[in-house]
Amino acid sequence: MKRSIKLLIPLGLLVLFDLSAQSDGYYQRLYYRMDDPFVFCTQGQDVRKNPMPCWKPMPPFTGAFMLMPYCRPPNPYGKDWTQDDTLSFAQYKSVCPKAIDSGRWEGGGRPENTPIRH
Repeated sequence: MKRSIKLLIPLGLLVLFDLSAQSDGYYQRLYYRMDDPFVFCTQGQDVRKNPMPCWKPMPPFTGAFMLMPYCRPPNPYGKDWTQDDTLSFAQYKSVCPKAIDSGRWEGGGRPENTPIRH
C-alpha cells in the first residue's frame, strides 16, 4: 500500500506540471475558416462566402487590419456590416494579436487548401 502511494505522488505531480505547461498557450474557437487560425489571421473571411468583407487583415497579421472603403464606416453611404463581418472582426482582434510567433506557411500547397479547401 505504501509503495503504491509513493508511486502515485510523483505521477500526480507530473500530471499537474504537464497541465500547467499546457495552460500557457491561447486558444479560442474560430467560427470561420474551419477553426484554422493561420488562414483566418492571414486571409480573414472566406471570400467565396463573403465576397465583400468590411475588413481585411494586413501584414504582419498580428492584429493589423484595414476597414474597406465600401463599408460604413468609413464611407457614410457604404454598405452596412453583416453579422459575419462584426463577429469575424471581433474574433480577429481577440485571437490574431496573440499570434506574434506564427511564422510563415511551411506546408505544401496553399494554406487555405490544406488539408481541404476552407
